[in-house]
Formats: sequence, C-alpha cells, structure tokens
Amino acid sequence: MTDITINRISEILRLVFDLLWFEPQGLYVSEIMRYIQATVPLSEFETGYYPFAPYSPRYEVVIRVGTIPLVRAGWLEKTKNGRWFITEAGREACKRYKNAEDFFEESVRLFLQWKSIENNRLAQLGANPFNLAVENSWEQIRQYIDTLDMRELREVVSVLLKAMGCYIAWSGPLGEDNELTDLICYMDPLGLTSPRVVVHVANKSQVSTRDGLSAFMNILKSNDVGIYFSLGGLTNELNEFALMQTQNRVRLIDLETFVDLWVENQPKIDQENRIRFPLKPVYFLAFPNQG
Repeated sequence: MTDITINRISEILRLVFDLLWFEPQGLYVSEIMRYIQATVPLSEFETGYYPFAPYSPRYEVVIRVGTIPLVRAGWLEKTKNGRWFITEAGREACKRYKNAEDFFEESVRLFLQWKSIENNRLAQLGANPFNLAVENSWEQIRQYIDTLDMRELREVVSVLLKAMGCYIAWSGPLGEDNELTDLICYMDPLGLTSPRVVVHVANKSQVSTRDGLSAFMNILKSNDVGIYFSLGGLTNELNEFALMQTQNRVRLIDLETFVDLWVENQPKIDQENRIRFPLKPVYFLAFPNQG
C-alpha cells in the first residue's frame, strides 16, 4: 500500500464519529487517536510517517486533515484546547448518510461551497491572516509539546512556577510514569511559609483521569496544596471530580491554562528560559468588520 484511499479515509473518519456519538461533551484528540490505534487494523504504511510530519503517524495526519471539511460543514467542532465533539448538524448527517464514503464526500462538497463563499468574502474585505494564524497556532503548540520529553517538560513547568513567584525546593528524579511528586515548592526562599506546594506533571501523551488525580491527592499532607499539570488533557469526569472533591486544594492545569499562564508571566522569564517554550505575539491589522 503506497497511499490511503478516499474510501479508507472515509471509513476511519466515520469511526471517529461513531466514537464521539456517545460523548456529548466530546473527547480530546489524543483519546480519539488512541482509540483508532487500538481498534482499527492499521497497515504498516498507515502507521508510518510523512516526511513533513515526522512526529505524527500517517493515520493521525489523515484524521486531522480529513476532519477539516467536517468542521467546515458544521458537523464537527474542535475546541482550541484539543477537544472534539459532534454538532447537532453532524448527528443529522450521520443519520442521513449511512455510507461512510457518501458521508465524507458530502462534507467535502459543503467544504468547497464554504470555501467559494469565503474566497469571495476575503476578496472583498482583503485577506486577514489573523484568522489563519488563530486556527493554526494551537495545532502547532500541541505538536511542539509532543516533541518535548518529560525532563524538558518538567523544566518548562519549573520556569513557569518560578516566574509566578514559587521557589523550587526539590525536584524528583525522572522515573516511572507513576511517580506522583515531581516538584516541591514554597512561596518564600526558606520554605517557612505555608502551604507547601506539591507539583505533578502528568504524562503529556495521556489524558488524565480521576484515578490519577485521586492517587495524587492521597500523597498530599494536611497543609499541602497541589498543582496537577495535564497537558495531554483532562476527562470530563476528572473535571467534575475535581470541582466536588479537591476542596480547592488542587489546581488542574491543562494546555490552554498553561499557555495563558505562560503568556501572562512571560515578561518575568529571562530570554534563556523563554526559548524553552518560545511563544511570540504577531500583530495584525484587525478592523472591526473583520471580527
């Protein structure tokens, strides 16, 4: 096999919709990719890599690109922190087009229709690169995070915490994935001020679950507070559990929150450490009628 056919793309995308059908709050893209890998017999070619995307297997690239017309058709929605869910229009389309290829081809038709309208709109208003930048930036950020190993990711987290006024008192050895204490911080240099801050940096390739947070909470002492970094995402159940059970003792940090905190505190970070997570603003003319 030297290429992935339209029929095969359609089949895989329909399986993505089948998975999301019973998830009204959506799933993180990492959860979706793991499901496809675990349930679909993928060929050696499909699990290989394109030269232009060396960090993502071909089937992941195909899913990400293949869902573009589904989004433009209004059938699938993607949040900026990586959660995908089916819209009501998407559910209606699933019922209307039982055949996977018909389903995908109709989304492509609607995408081309949208593209024609959008091209006319941009021709009238003048192309606005800001919209394109917003659409692409989160995908690029996620791909960059994926390239970091756990040591590098912990270093980035340490830089952020220091910028926020924390003093790192202890950094644990990098060991197994079930290591729950990565950093211990205080809010003063001598560690005399309560509370002690215990930090866990979860595996970025996994969506964190309620069980993981429960295990982390069990290691906290009575006067500790915890920070739980999960840049791979948080399940709906985990968010609900955290609201009800942590009693404000644990702060959950997903990728979107992490980026917001980094941008807010970036002026306090020296240039040497900024390059660990090199975000840079790009300024555009944004007239009111361009949104």
